[in-house]
Amino acid sequence: MNEHQLRKLCQNSKFLIVDDFENFRTSLRLMLTSFGAAFVDTVANAEQALNQAKYDSYDVILCDFNLGAGKNGQQILEELRMKKRIKHTSLFVMVTADTSKETVLGTREFQPDAYIAKPVTRNMLEERLLQLMTQQAILKPINREIDIDNYAKAISLCKQEIENGTRYRSWCLQTMASLYRKLGDTSSAQGIYKEVLSQRHIDWAQLGLAHTLLDTTQYDQAKQVFSQVIEKSPMMVEAYEGVSDACLHLGQRQEAQEALQEAVTISPRMVKRQSKLASLCVENNDLRSASEAFRKAITFGENTVHETPTLYLDFGRCLSDLSIGDTTNQGNTLANEANIQLETILDKFSYEEEACHCANLVKARVLVGRDKHEQAQMLIDEVQSLIDVEDLSVDLGLELSRSLYTTGRQDEAENLLIKLSQKFESDPQALGKIEALLDEPEPFELRIKAKSLNKTGIQLFESGQLQSAVESFTSALALTPKHAALNLNLAQVALKLYKDESSPNTLNLAQECIERIQHIPKQHKQFRRLQHIKTNIQNILRENQI
Repeated sequence: MNEHQLRKLCQNSKFLIVDDFENFRTSLRLMLTSFGAAFVDTVANAEQALNQAKYDSYDVILCDFNLGAGKNGQQILEELRMKKRIKHTSLFVMVTADTSKETVLGTREFQPDAYIAKPVTRNMLEERLLQLMTQQAILKPINREIDIDNYAKAISLCKQEIENGTRYRSWCLQTMASLYRKLGDTSSAQGIYKEVLSQRHIDWAQLGLAHTLLDTTQYDQAKQVFSQVIEKSPMMVEAYEGVSDACLHLGQRQEAQEALQEAVTISPRMVKRQSKLASLCVENNDLRSASEAFRKAITFGENTVHETPTLYLDFGRCLSDLSIGDTTNQGNTLANEANIQLETILDKFSYEEEACHCANLVKARVLVGRDKHEQAQMLIDEVQSLIDVEDLSVDLGLELSRSLYTTGRQDEAENLLIKLSQKFESDPQALGKIEALLDEPEPFELRIKAKSLNKTGIQLFESGQLQSAVESFTSALALTPKHAALNLNLAQVALKLYKDESSPNTLNLAQECIERIQHIPKQHKQFRRLQHIKTNIQNILRENQI
């Protein structure tokens, strides 16, 4: 009976077998034809598989994980999903001897329909295919609507399927909730998750509930529910990322980083998550951890859709920042690794003109770190000869400014940044990056020390220890003298001291701070504060006829 049902299902289905061993491809093909399959294609590697899927629509893809050189099975599945070359009405089955936790968890995140461990027997394959293809056939009307983005119709069909007493009730509920979220109907999605959880604990429902709380800005509650998922299912990687997202919204940046680090420890092959972690580490000024995440992102992203010049450039920039000022062997190693990443851009992505310009500008900074100033200047001059300074993107403009600062061409860098701030004055994100560089063009290590001293100065000011606050801010400004907020902090404390003591030295100190940051443009977020403190100083000078 089972064999008859399977034969009926296989007769009109198209199969694709992806495996690098010819004997296994032949064996699997014979099994499928014995089940009644008339259309079975076989390929030996990822490139052939992706090419076949580009021109043919398969009902069932049976794919090995390890395929030799090039992409693996997980990367095939990811690319098929991203480029929408596999339909919801199709099945993707991972058939492999690699059952390691890292492989299984990494692949699971891209939602294969099944995972079959080798060696594969005829009876095993018959049983699994019957189960999978029966479900596929019953749910095909729903999945067909999802494939054409007709989510409302798909939800309606899910409801009908449930009303008919389907054995796939859980699948229908999970699909409905997911589609409601895609439609922006968070309330209906949340209702389904709560209904399911009121009967018993199911991971997907609790995870979905947490996401709806995140969607509705209930960040504390979302974090709590994601944490509950982790307690019950420590391998549920998505929950760690959920905790991280909630923490970011709550301003808990270090905890957000730690949660993402937990996620990539459990499942390291997710390139997007490694890149996300790397960027967060950079924002948290943890360049050591950032470099590790970038390194893994590049390792696992090679030959995939995630292999972009931006990834190599971000990694090269991170390594460059780490190597500058480090004259040890480790510093040389970091500089050499940075050059390797940047050369990869020039080699693999030579057609990406802007990326290549940026790569050469970062290379110039690496050269400065190795005391090769003349070569660095020549490289910057070469890039400048190839670009139109009046027509720069914000990213290329920032890269050029960083390199100009690093080679001592401060006036050029400041003038360029002021032009960029005028050009991108309606782009808050771009302005934020421009301001950050105007304030702190110094190397990474100096910025970190200055940040710590600034924090201490603020704490001292708030506790009324004004003289100690002045000393802390002054020490910070010795490291980053152009930092607008730092200069204004010191000016503010100096004016407070002047009002208390009427010391001309403190008034002079406030004036010096204001003078140092006259270059900031009106688009800078500290510009109004600068004008306010300037007015206060002018009033004091007028009142005291100084």
